[in-house]
Amino acid sequence: MSLRERKKQQTRQALIDAAGRLFDEQGFEATTVEQIAAAAEVSTRTFFSYFRHKADVLFNNSVKRVDAGVRVLGSRAPGERPAALLARAFDVMLEESWEMGLTIGLVGEAYKLPIFSPQATVDRSNTRMERLAVALASACEIDRVTAYAMVGAAIGAVSGAVAVVLGAGRSDEEALAAAHRACRQALTGFDRTDRRPPDGPDRTGL
Repeated sequence: MSLRERKKQQTRQALIDAAGRLFDEQGFEATTVEQIAAAAEVSTRTFFSYFRHKADVLFNNSVKRVDAGVRVLGSRAPGERPAALLARAFDVMLEESWEMGLTIGLVGEAYKLPIFSPQATVDRSNTRMERLAVALASACEIDRVTAYAMVGAAIGAVSGAVAVVLGAGRSDEEALAAAHRACRQALTGFDRTDRRPPDGPDRTGL
């Protein structure tokens, strides 16, 4: 990587870190692009050379979390079952989320942005699910239907657990612990079903 590319990467990370801190401290709505740029010691113009608006920072971190999960899936230990491997990947992604400080209440006017539209949200979710499911199927040689089912179950369990815990006004630490538990509970049943059926290839064609 050239010196210029390293500096660009450092600037992007500084903006992400600054946004994460400010979102965590004062909330998404109260945080301005100008504040993020100032905290990262760059100009507002520089911010817009990396991100279209402040919501983009959130999704940049989402991509990085999925990248971390895919790397874990690619490091499968000999004999490691798919459910255990996927749980390990989610452990890493959850810890990445925690370290980034992105347990944020996205409320009010933020949801009126196009980037938060139902279709955009579904598209991002599908992209994350596809990347993780393809990596899981490849690492464990299981059919895609099973892989997608496992990833979908884990994502749903984690999202639901965090929403319930935070909605009850409990701490981020409790939400993180609940997410870890919920993920493993959701994947328990797959310990018996995460192998290709013995009667031949996947009949769905997927």
